[in-house]
Amino acid sequence: MVNSRIIVYSSNTGYTEQYAKLLGRALDMPSYKLGNVPECHKGAEVIYLGWLFAGKIVGYRKCAGHYKVVCAVGVGMSPPGAELAEGLRNTEKIPSGVPVFYLQGGFDIARLKGPMKLVMKFKCKEIAGRLSAKSELSAAEQLTLDMCHGPASAVDRANLAEIIALFK
Repeated sequence: MVNSRIIVYSSNTGYTEQYAKLLGRALDMPSYKLGNVPECHKGAEVIYLGWLFAGKIVGYRKCAGHYKVVCAVGVGMSPPGAELAEGLRNTEKIPSGVPVFYLQGGFDIARLKGPMKLVMKFKCKEIAGRLSAKSELSAAEQLTLDMCHGPASAVDRANLAEIIALFK
């Protein structure tokens, strides 16, 4: 085995991949797309990052079936909140000893294809309507609203600070 710990990710539109690359540079770990991990990393401990769909971290279960996941990170368009991470833990049945994080990523509907694009057009209208009805928005909520109207991203190395501190 080459590295005892690596980063594995699944990304639909590139924002989760951006986080994985930033985290890899910060921790001096290689990062690989799920399904493209070299055989030499078989049995490695993995920090897994996946995009969110229907309240699940896409690819988490597949990754957990092949590697020892030591940290799980979900990346979505919603503003960050501790309850999101716990919800992901419960939905994915992530063991209590594995840290779970949620990061606000980015969204660009033009990067989607087929049925996913159609579903997200409706979802963006619903999200935008809910957020527009609020009298005041936090910066993260405003960014989510911006994502509903066009490409926007929250991807930033600073958002990884807690994960970096945990593995440095």
